[in-house]
Amino acid sequence: MTKIYPAFATLFIVLLTTASNSVSAADQTIMLDGREILLREDGTWLYQSTDRFANTRDGSHVRLKEDGSWQYVGNAPLISKQQVRTTDLDFQLEKVVIETYKRKSQKSSLIKTQTVFYVRLKNSAQAKNSVSINKDDIALIEVKDNNGKRYEVVSVKPNPVELKPDALTTLIVRAEKSPSIFDDVKSMELVFKSGIFGIEAPISLKQRTIDFYEETVDGFQ
Repeated sequence: MTKIYPAFATLFIVLLTTASNSVSAADQTIMLDGREILLREDGTWLYQSTDRFANTRDGSHVRLKEDGSWQYVGNAPLISKQQVRTTDLDFQLEKVVIETYKRKSQKSSLIKTQTVFYVRLKNSAQAKNSVSINKDDIALIEVKDNNGKRYEVVSVKPNPVELKPDALTTLIVRAEKSPSIFDDVKSMELVFKSGIFGIEAPISLKQRTIDFYEETVDGFQ
């Protein structure tokens, strides 16, 4: 059995204030000290159940029941610049490579570049459905730098891909061109928009340009 860490981390910091007027936000569920709490629109709150929640070492989220049993409920939420973990999917930016292609002729030389993102994508063992991607999904992927400049996404491999529960793959996202040394670009961002893989909110992964790899290639894949 996987070792379970205590519910040591508060997933959200909630400040409950008393006011004469009712809270205008809709009811919502949050996590505090491993407990599910319902925040009501009228300004009151209550515990959803006596169950507690904790994260395991491998990044899973588990429910600890009052009767002493436990069960997996999905991935433990996580958001960082290089990794975003939803309940079912885990996106991890492994590396970014600037590929340079040079072709010389008698009169001139041609230099082209592409920015290539390598993303490890894992579907949780507790996921109910497979996820897939096809060529039309390129429209739901965006590449831009910290100055707001966008780079055209030209391919996503493997393509198509069907990712079953408890399976993983590496997505290779290619974008035309790369930042120029004169552009003063500090970082680049890869965005998976709402709808791709069934996600409801955009997933953003960032990498500093000083951490990019560089390769000279004979041609682009």
